Amino acid sequence: MSSAQESKTQPLNSNPEILLRKRRNADRTRVEKQDLAKKKREEQIKKKRSNKNKFVRAESIVAKTLATSREKERIKRVSILEDKKAKNETHHIASREDFILKITEKPKNTEQESADLEESDDEGDGGLIREKTTYDGSSALLFVVRVRGPLAVNIPHKAFKILSLLRLVETNTGVFVKLSKHVYPLLKVIAPYVVIGKPSLSSTRSLIQKRGRIMYKGENDAEPREIVLNDNNIVEEQLGGHGIICVEDIIHEIATMGDSFSACNFFLQPFKLNREVSGFGSLNRLRKIKQRETESRTRQFSNAATAPVIEVDIDSLLAKLN
Repeated sequence: MSSAQESKTQPLNSNPEILLRKRRNADRTRVEKQDLAKKKREEQIKKKRSNKNKFVRAESIVAKTLATSREKERIKRVSILEDKKAKNETHHIASREDFILKITEKPKNTEQESADLEESDDEGDGGLIREKTTYDGSSALLFVVRVRGPLAVNIPHKAFKILSLLRLVETNTGVFVKLSKHVYPLLKVIAPYVVIGKPSLSSTRSLIQKRGRIMYKGENDAEPREIVLNDNNIVEEQLGGHGIICVEDIIHEIATMGDSFSACNFFLQPFKLNREVSGFGSLNRLRKIKQRETESRTRQFSNAATAPVIEVDIDSLLAKLN
């Protein structure tokens, strides 16, 4: 009788049903992801094989070779100039100073401003304000957006390596960068492939709150996965050692370029932005033509080693892309 009572009171050695269901769902999700990754790799291999058999005109090969050689020569000039500056061999160089060319659109509110705009159009500046300043090596917050480079150019290894270090391998992605005298030469090398500007606090907050994503590994995850940054508990778990416990702390640290700027910046994934113009309708084609005209006026790059870094109004650009 006593043994029967003990068997009744002894707890069952089993797992709860909810835990078993979570494990089963996690296993099924992992298998589905593995199958999708396998199919994606197979499609990439098929696409690569088909591209190998694609006919390429001789004119395209010549144009790509010439454009790439010009780009390599530009990077070589910049590298030699910066190497001479680092060694203080500035006797036979064109300029010892670094420059930033800020290009912004003129306001169109008053009649006087419209008259000035017409005069500037006659002069050929396209209604743009160009302000060239000397860079003194001070720190500044920049937002760098990856864009398409020059036509028919294979990105040289040095430029691609810098883009990889900045996590700007894909187009229409952006990251925050702390400008310094060591970062300035890197921006000169990758100038044709990026758009640079100083973001305001409102743009910084809007980017992080709307498009902030991180890599996080949960309890049931086999590998880290990308999630939206909307949980202060995760922020405190990952960055609590730096005194950062919420998303607003990340915004403040990046906007003020605090001591934990690098930790917060690399905690965030590169921001994936929208295309400025998308679609194939007649209006969208017209917008694309206007976009190309604007880019041709604002992104005029020189192959000279002493060419300035071009800074644009990044707030107006982010308003279109965010």
